[in-house]
Amino acid sequence: MRLLEQFGVCDCHSHVFGPFASFPLSPVRTFDPPESPIENLETVWESVGIDRTILIQGSAHGEDHTALMAAIERSPKTRRGVALLSSDVSDETLTKLEGSGIRAVRFNWIRHLLGRDSRPEQERLNDAAKLLTRISRLGWHVEVHIDIADLDLLTRLAVPRGMAVVIDHMARIDVSASDSVAQLARLLRVLELDSFWVKISGADRLTLNCEDLKAAVKPMRRILEVVPDRCIWGLDWPHVNLARKRPDSELADLLHDLAGDRETLERILIHNPARLYGFDLESS
Repeated sequence: MRLLEQFGVCDCHSHVFGPFASFPLSPVRTFDPPESPIENLETVWESVGIDRTILIQGSAHGEDHTALMAAIERSPKTRRGVALLSSDVSDETLTKLEGSGIRAVRFNWIRHLLGRDSRPEQERLNDAAKLLTRISRLGWHVEVHIDIADLDLLTRLAVPRGMAVVIDHMARIDVSASDSVAQLARLLRVLELDSFWVKISGADRLTLNCEDLKAAVKPMRRILEVVPDRCIWGLDWPHVNLARKRPDSELADLLHDLAGDRETLERILIHNPARLYGFDLESS
């Protein structure tokens, strides 16, 4: 099933890895992704009716963004990117990334992805704040991949005024956990702050211990009720580090159960992404 029979539907979170002969992986990566070139992802987008896309730099490629930029270059009017950067990135690199369609920086603060970064939390926060000050001049925003248990870190991060902060995958709440209601409440408290957005994505990660993917619908719907204009969605292709993978069509179809009506679907899939990433709404 196609998500919407209307141009402008946006996947706000997918990755490309490789081809490794052209775009080798980082030697200090924390996991080995499957080779997942842009051509394969384009086939998935076509099958579910996705026109606009946000490509997230995969941590297995480190700070080498050549695969990401090559993927955006195939359709620069309909694609944007999110970079992984250290605070000492050069101005020249920032300018190059801006020209290549990058519109945000991402922090991977999931514990198993920190790898060799054993710095104290406050040191990481200080470095992150320095980088955010620099990218604010470009009009970029920040996206954070973080576990619900560590969510309070975001309230300690010095974010420039007016910069959006996007929480990836609903902070990976576990809908099967005994404290799932408390986890959701914790996320909603952070979302009370106007600068915070959330990706109601990663349902396959939230339901790892559930038989039915639809177990993610209730918390996703609650988030949508609270911040309808600050919710976006993504496939999270190619679904790395998952023991149990769900079909992309099933993940897309879940949105119909979640939204309930066309207007809400258009908000999640077209209007909110256009505002955040700078797409032209008139051409939707």
